Amino acid sequence: MHHQILIASTLLLGAVTTVYAAPSTSNLETRNASPQCWYGNDFPAQSDWLSFDSLFEKWRPQFQAQGDTDHELDVMKDALKSYSQQGGFSAALATAMMIQESAGNTCRVCGDGGVSCGLLQVRGAPKDCDGKAHPCPDSSIRKAIECGAVGCGVEGSNIKSCVASRGQKWGEVLRCYNTGSVTDPSNLRVASPGDPRYVHLIANILLGAGYAELSELGGAKCGF
Repeated sequence: MHHQILIASTLLLGAVTTVYAAPSTSNLETRNASPQCWYGNDFPAQSDWLSFDSLFEKWRPQFQAQGDTDHELDVMKDALKSYSQQGGFSAALATAMMIQESAGNTCRVCGDGGVSCGLLQVRGAPKDCDGKAHPCPDSSIRKAIECGAVGCGVEGSNIKSCVASRGQKWGEVLRCYNTGSVTDPSNLRVASPGDPRYVHLIANILLGAGYAELSELGGAKCGF
C-alpha cells in the first residue's frame, strides 16, 4: 500500500529508476532543525517544517522533469491544500508524503500488486493514469489526493483517519499511514508491513532535504 521509498533520486521498491533533475534549492526558509538521523519517536516540530508553498515549489522542477504538466501541478497543488484543510492537517505534511509515495508523478504506476494507486499510493484511488502518458485528468488527480488525504469509502488508512487515531503525533500518523497501525509508539522504525525508513525520510523531506541528503540519511549513516 505505502511501501515505496524515495532514495537517491530513485523510488526503490517501485517501478521507476530514472534519475531526474535535482529539486530546486531556491526560496527555502530558515528553520531551527535541519535534516538529520531520527530515532525512537523523535520527529521535527511543525514549526520547523517548510511551508506548503516552499516545499511544493522546491520540488516543482522534479515534478516537471518526470512529465507533470503545469496544469496538472496546479490541480495537484489546489487539491493538496483543500483536502488537507478538510482533514485538519498541514498541506506540507500531505505534500511530503506524496513526494515519498509517488515523487508527485500523476501517472505513477500502482503499487502493492496494483491495489495502491495515485499520488498517495492508496486503495481506492483511480487507476486510469496508472503508468500512462501525461496529462492525467483533473478529476483523477483530485480523487487520488482525496482518497489518500481524507478517504473515499474504501477500507484502509488515510491521513485523516490516522490523525483521528494518533492525534498530532505526526511521526505516529506517518507510521499509521505506511503500516496501517503503530506497533511501537516508542520506536517508529518498527514497521511490519511497511518500511522502517518511512517516517525518518518524510521528516527530512519536511525539513528541506533533497536527493543527496535523503540518500545519505536513508542508509548506514542513520542505522538502516
